[in-house]
Amino acid sequence: MRFTLLRVQNFRNYPLLEIRPSPGTTVLYGANGAGKTNVLEAMHLLSLGRSHRTAADREMIAQGEEVALVRGEALRRDGKHEVEVRLYPFDKPQKRVLLYDKPAERIADMMGHITCVMFSPEDIRLIRDGPAARRRFMDMQISQIRPSYLRALRTYLTALESRNALLKAHRISPMTDFETQLDTWDEQLIRAALPVAENRRWFLLELAVNAADQYASISEAPGEVFTLRYQGALANCESPRRAMEEGLKRTRGEDVQRLFTSFGPHRDDIQMLLGGKDLKSFGSQGQIRTAVLSMKLGEIALIEHEMEERPALLLDDVFSELDVRRRNALIKATRSVQTFLTCTDRQDAAGAHADIFLHVSQDGDGCANVRKE
Repeated sequence: MRFTLLRVQNFRNYPLLEIRPSPGTTVLYGANGAGKTNVLEAMHLLSLGRSHRTAADREMIAQGEEVALVRGEALRRDGKHEVEVRLYPFDKPQKRVLLYDKPAERIADMMGHITCVMFSPEDIRLIRDGPAARRRFMDMQISQIRPSYLRALRTYLTALESRNALLKAHRISPMTDFETQLDTWDEQLIRAALPVAENRRWFLLELAVNAADQYASISEAPGEVFTLRYQGALANCESPRRAMEEGLKRTRGEDVQRLFTSFGPHRDDIQMLLGGKDLKSFGSQGQIRTAVLSMKLGEIALIEHEMEERPALLLDDVFSELDVRRRNALIKATRSVQTFLTCTDRQDAAGAHADIFLHVSQDGDGCANVRKE
């Protein structure tokens, strides 16, 4: 897959921008804060329906504007794909998606039209932060590979929210049929949990193999075996349905007291080990960077195997963060995928074999300007 067009309007500090990238590598360089990352953010939005750095869509709309537009056109094996996202600061819904210039029924319908893998310095948070960051990573990547997963996940989260609401309502005003209602929501939660856990298990089994191979090729320490493991209520059980049933029954008393559901895929995590030791606790900065890079490169291989074509690769100011060995590994990965790379100095992209260099700067009003060089 490759982008053939990116057009944004009133997005961040871009009043208007249109890029027709090459199939190879495009480098955007310029001072920090000029607007380079905003271009990659727009591509990420077209792929996954959300920003990689904020949960508030309103932040992506230029100040004082009534709508922001982001449009992408991509060429895939089955032909041309057109996706447009419109963001509104006050209207409802605040985010609307168009596919081939026609409104999509659901935002989830955009999944699978444009695929990308993004690597940025903030990705270290994937290891340093808590389980929620790692669940978000799983959910976002699985959704663009298997679009039906997002619908399954939303079904589960809706059932979870309803069960939690019942627990809270019963505390305020006790219900005579509370146990019956809870049994009903338990059954819905069980059914919804199974496809979520099944897809996460598949994803991590595949990614673990790819990431371990990538780590071995980048690292100079043969004993540093990188391992990913799915951790969760349904991760390693022969009968996920029975495990979910028994888990909800076992924790029901605790849930009634705490007013939230304590058992299920919403508590999942990814265990990351290096040489059998917890990476978060014992890994050095260099080892953590190598692990994250290995996961990102492993994603490319996974997407290619599952979708039979490679995604676009978005690299946000990462070359300056990597040593020569890791930088070379990343450059090697860019040779067979369409790549967008940001850096502060054009020389930071030396060796990347770029086809296009775009200089990003700001005018006196803070608006971004992009000039081809």
